[in-house]
Amino acid sequence: MDPKLKYILLKTVQDDGILPITSVCNMACQFCSHRNNPPGLDVHRLGHLDLELIEELLQYLDPEGPVIIGESATRIIEGDPLAHPEFFQIIELVRESFPLKGIRITTNGSFLDRERVDFLAGRRPVELNISLNCSSPEERVFLMADRRPEQVFTALELLAERELVFHGSIVAMPHLMGWESLGRTIELLNGYGAKSIRIFLPGFTRYSSARMQFPVEEMYGRIAEFIEGYKGLDTPVLLEPPAINDLQAVVKGIIPGSPAARSNLKKGALITAVNGERPLSRVDAFQRILVSANPLLQYEQEGVGGEPVRGELVLEKEAGERSGLILDYDLDPAVMDQLTRAFLQNRDKRIALLTSVAAEGIMGAFLDYYRHSLKHLYNPLQQDSVQGNCVRQSRLSPDRQSACRIEGAGQRGGTGQAEGPQEAAGREGCIDLLVAENRFFGGSIIAAGLLTVSDIMDRLRESSQSYDLLLLPGIIFDNFGNDLSGRNYREIEEEAGVTVEII
Repeated sequence: MDPKLKYILLKTVQDDGILPITSVCNMACQFCSHRNNPPGLDVHRLGHLDLELIEELLQYLDPEGPVIIGESATRIIEGDPLAHPEFFQIIELVRESFPLKGIRITTNGSFLDRERVDFLAGRRPVELNISLNCSSPEERVFLMADRRPEQVFTALELLAERELVFHGSIVAMPHLMGWESLGRTIELLNGYGAKSIRIFLPGFTRYSSARMQFPVEEMYGRIAEFIEGYKGLDTPVLLEPPAINDLQAVVKGIIPGSPAARSNLKKGALITAVNGERPLSRVDAFQRILVSANPLLQYEQEGVGGEPVRGELVLEKEAGERSGLILDYDLDPAVMDQLTRAFLQNRDKRIALLTSVAAEGIMGAFLDYYRHSLKHLYNPLQQDSVQGNCVRQSRLSPDRQSACRIEGAGQRGGTGQAEGPQEAAGREGCIDLLVAENRFFGGSIIAAGLLTVSDIMDRLRESSQSYDLLLLPGIIFDNFGNDLSGRNYREIEEEAGVTVEII
């Protein structure tokens, strides 16, 4: 195997807890993310990995946390793990190395027969994510080109029979399948006891056929409104990607049968403190609760008659046991710390923090948090002696800049009042939030992980500012600093004359 590819494999296992075993998939889904992509993507299709290599990869797996099979966080194309001819032996290898580690498997379900369900039931803890997507064998043939379309529906019965934990996912295609199909699929997964149901907005690129495209904001709004009609189900129904514009630890859903389900918490509750400390974000709240035994939670939620109520409870669970609270993924506190350090160490510089359209609300909320934290920590009485960053937000091009507040707090002689864009543009020590569009892929793509060097350079050229430091999301680049098109981030430094730091 090519040493570079093997290194990527090892880092995938070590850093993400993901065990790649195959790139082979037995489907040809109309919504597949690998169809209609721009040519020349720097991705890796591996076929079936051999047992010797998989055994070596297991040595790099973190003893803590689950092993994830069938998901991808890198440039390695993931297939269906049950398509691997040595699937049973692979799971046995995992169990021999980690007798108690959770195993999470994502599958389309077409290989999930009684033999495999019984096998997995005997090797718990095992959790499955079933990519169902539609409500009948006929629909599976049309949408996914499934050659064994009945099997996944039989599998749902088997999973319920063996009480194997599973979650369901649906790529919503109402423009092709109709809204009735989406509703039936939700009800089917709920009826068989799925712990959660995730509804994904389908992605399309500028290379996709016209029949696969749709007005994105309108479709997102209609799907969100549609699934509101299912909020009374036992199984939480979640829309991905979530629309997040703050860092508040709001409970998106509660998994049936979990510790949280046995508490007084409800969907929509705001977790205000965990063991007496205010969480910085949803991710922070989730992590604090996960590692704690019987965490003390303070919360606010809607009471009888719609009136807000505040409460406090001990969530009875073991340390490391998942609580059953579902929270959207926003910002890891480690990333928040890395950004804060970069800001404070470069307070005399012009800084650009680049983000994606999808993460604009999250990163804007973080900059608000940073600005207010800086006031509280360094300048609570507006003292003259403290230097700080000003914060600006720039949307897509200079003539489309958002109205932004540039705080004088923390600046020498600051008054705490907002300044105008022209006034701040001539000053040192500002942070601009630059939102880059995914033009390389185009279509409905708005994720940071699919941004490229060309997208970043386009955004910088459209800005009216020059910068000393450019902060970029690490998810854009692989371990060698290359984007999906194979271009390295150092090209940005050379062409734009700016220092790049990967966050």
